[in-house]
Amino acid sequence: MTIKTINGESYGIVVGSLISQPIGDFFVCSMGWTVLKEIAISNPRMLISKDEDGVEEYRGIQRDVSEDRKKDLIEYVQSPYATFPSSIIINFPSEFLDLIPFEVKLGDLEKRADYHNDSVSNFDAKDSVNSYLLVFPIRNGVAQIIDGQHRLAAFQNFGDDQIFDLPVTIFMNQTLERQAEVFAIINGKQTKVSPSLVFDLFGITDKPTPYKVANDLVKMLNESTLSPLKNSIKILGKANDFYKGIITQNTVVQNILFLICGDINQAEKDKSDVLKEKKLDELPSRTKKKAPLRPFYIQKEVDILFKVILNYFKAVQTVFPQEWENQESVLRKTVGINALFKFLFHLSEIGVSQSTLTQDFFYQHLSEKANINLSDIQLSSKGVNQIYSRLISE
Repeated sequence: MTIKTINGESYGIVVGSLISQPIGDFFVCSMGWTVLKEIAISNPRMLISKDEDGVEEYRGIQRDVSEDRKKDLIEYVQSPYATFPSSIIINFPSEFLDLIPFEVKLGDLEKRADYHNDSVSNFDAKDSVNSYLLVFPIRNGVAQIIDGQHRLAAFQNFGDDQIFDLPVTIFMNQTLERQAEVFAIINGKQTKVSPSLVFDLFGITDKPTPYKVANDLVKMLNESTLSPLKNSIKILGKANDFYKGIITQNTVVQNILFLICGDINQAEKDKSDVLKEKKLDELPSRTKKKAPLRPFYIQKEVDILFKVILNYFKAVQTVFPQEWENQESVLRKTVGINALFKFLFHLSEIGVSQSTLTQDFFYQHLSEKANINLSDIQLSSKGVNQIYSRLISE
């Protein structure tokens, strides 16, 4: 991208490729975040009037910016591996966008020694590529955001001198109705990604992020012949030829993250700190929640974390043998596993303070709960609290 002053005003100049689809023609290009943030404005949908007959008039096409999502993305763009590879989609009125077609003669290209471009020698004078220069004033509000307002809002605290180019799709003269259609199709037809798959992908790294450690522990619990949870976890969130499973990977990963980080906000900070090779917080700084097994995570003692969780579920299996054997039992379902992990959190606080997290320690505390009533537990989040309250109070 080039910025040039023309008649005292700054203009952006980008090379765009023309794309033709049923909706019409548009262009794809690259643009620096500072320029894009200056020129493009969002258009949130809102009720602007209501007449005496009750007829409402609305303006805009987009949802309001979610402050929580914006906060997450502001933190994300500061991470060392931040990326936004999908296009931000904008619309220019024709009076603010000049299109200058040009032709690149491939026969005039010279081979660069530092690039793998042997094909250059095969071009001749007749070969060419057509493209466009897109020229627009760098002026507030000359373009409207169709999709990508949250990603662009992420640069609120980004330094002006920091480079972050963004892929941009540019429409021209799209009506508000057509912009709304594009936005609705993009955001309404997406298939939700399985949380288990997301956590598993976060675990693909050599560095000990909380997600990496939690995923490693999940797979150890699912594969070890010593584990009461062997083959019980649906890796990637669904049963397959290898693991039939009862509970999802996502369920177990999140509970382990609570034990070592306190909550997801702290897990995200820890991930960023690990990737930046910064020292981890001894105590969670992004949440008031405790993380009883955090010292073992900080010391990279994954084997001890595995042993603690293993000791606990062995004790559960011993105290509740019939319920554990029955895969239809509430203790084996997501509700039960969440409640059991919640009780593990409680017992771990006690055990750490007493310097003991053995199987006998867990058994002593659980054996007092052997006769709790599990027949009326609701299979919902309320059921988690039902089981936990009985484990605590009995």
